[in-house]
Formats: sequence, structure tokens, C-alpha cells
Amino acid sequence: MPYRDVIQPEILSIEPALRLRKYDGNFEIAVPWYQDPVVYYNSEGIEDPEKIPGRDYVQGMYQYLSEHGECYWIEVLEDGAFVPIGDVTLKEENPPIAIGVGKYRGIGIGTKVMQAIINRARELGIPKLYGSKVYTYNIVSQKMHESLGFRCVGVNGRERSYELDLLEGGSGDIK
Repeated sequence: MPYRDVIQPEILSIEPALRLRKYDGNFEIAVPWYQDPVVYYNSEGIEDPEKIPGRDYVQGMYQYLSEHGECYWIEVLEDGAFVPIGDVTLKEENPPIAIGVGKYRGIGIGTKVMQAIINRARELGIPKLYGSKVYTYNIVSQKMHESLGFRCVGVNGRERSYELDLLEGGSGDIK
């Protein structure tokens, strides 16, 4: 979904071997990611293997995200070609990110991707990213949000809620 009639870019370069590519409708790439118990637990808070989603859920999720924000594949350069390893969506409320391929988790890619999303939000004049939900057990995601200047503004059960004011004092710079 374009913000204020702005066309979503096809590519947002982050560094030579890391980029965001506009979601192209091929949700099948991500079905295995969301069937990974680690991804599903960290993104949805559900650890019951009986509740891990199928392809229809993943298709509906991407349809929703692409209609309500700028949805991107997170891609890394492998053997001379960019390959999707996760996804991120720029939307003002609860901008989601998931690193679907295990070997790319915990090495700083999420932080770089969220910095790019913050920069894109500023370009579009978005004043605040809010309602970012992070489970209390997901310490890595909490640290990422806090390193980018997000503030924890509430705790509800096992969810922490973060926001980043992009106009007043919210730098979004990595600390």
C-alpha cells in the first residue's frame, strides 16, 4: 500500500549483500518459515505444534500486510544471487519483521533492516512507529528495538509494547 500516493520502491538497498525487495505475491517462499516453531513462537507467541499455520494463513497474512503497509522480502546475497531470508513491513502500527532462515538470526540483520524501515518511514513523513509488540521472552527483539531508540511504553501479560517517535527525539540510530 503506498503511503500518501507514494509508490513503494522495488528495492531498498541496505548494504551490498543485504537489501529489501518489494513483496511480489509469492507467499510460498515464506510458508516454511512460518512453520518453523521458533519463528512462529517469536512472531505469534504460539508454541503448540498443532497450531502452526498452513499456506492459507501465510497467504492471508501477506495479503493483509501488503494492503496495510509496504511489505518487503529481506534478501541476502548468496553465491552471486539475492535470496529471501525473511520479511518486514513498514506500517505505523506494529511493523513486523521475521528472519525466517535460522542461520541469519542473531547476527544483526534485523537491526539493519529495521534501521532501513525507520529511514523509509522518515522519508514518508511518518511521525511515529507504535504498538510494536515483543514477547517478554524474546530478549533479542527487545534489545534490537531498544538499540534503535524504541521505548517500552507498556507491558500486558507477556507482551511488551514499543514505540519510536520519529519527530521528537526518536533518532532511530543504532546505539
